[in-house]
Amino acid sequence: MERIYHPYWLWEDYKNGFYENVSGEEKQIKIQKVFEMFNNEKLTIDNMNYVVDNWRYSMEHNLSNPSINKIAYIGQSACCNYAKIPNSITMECWSKLSKEVQERANKNAIDSISRWNENNKIIQLCLNLD
Repeated sequence: MERIYHPYWLWEDYKNGFYENVSGEEKQIKIQKVFEMFNNEKLTIDNMNYVVDNWRYSMEHNLSNPSINKIAYIGQSACCNYAKIPNSITMECWSKLSKEVQERANKNAIDSISRWNENNKIIQLCLNLD
C-alpha cells in the first residue's frame, strides 16, 4: 500500500481529543473509562470497528504508515472514540490490564485492521474500474 497523507485538521482522532492533555479528576475519569472499554469485549470491538469504518482520514494517514504500531493505534483510537480518551492515557493504562484482556484486545485490533484492509482493497478496486 502506498503511504497516504492527510493534514492533521482532517484527522478524526485529532478532532476527538486523541492528542489532548488532561489532568486531575478528568484524567481519573478517563482512566476508569479505559478499563471499562477494554474489559468489555463488545465495547472494544464496536469502537475498533467504528473507527476503521468511519475515521477515514485518520485511518488512511496512520494505517498506511509502515512505521507505526497499528494494533496499538487501533486500541488507542477506540478509547478515543469511546470517551474522548487521549492516547497517552490509554498507553499509561495498558500495562495495568490483565494479560488476557491485552491478548483479546490485540486480536480484536488485528481483526479490525484486516477489516479496514479489505474495505480499502474493495474501494481501490472500484476506483480502478474505469
